[in-house]
Amino acid sequence: MKPYFEKGSVKIYNGDCREIAPQLSGVTAVVSDPPYGLDFMGKEWDHGIPGQQFWELIGQACLPGSM
Repeated sequence: MKPYFEKGSVKIYNGDCREIAPQLSGVTAVVSDPPYGLDFMGKEWDHGIPGQQFWELIGQACLPGSM
């Protein structure tokens, strides 16, 4: 998997974290904008909120104590 942006030790991946996170390890920071479930835009992706699986995948990719 190729990062969207990479400079030095900084790598940015752009995509669905449910597909990207399982391929990562040793992560020290995660910047995410998950759906809030407000349905204000009428978009299919904005109807629900991330469940437990979402946060478990993020936690598994992070270093202990980072989350």
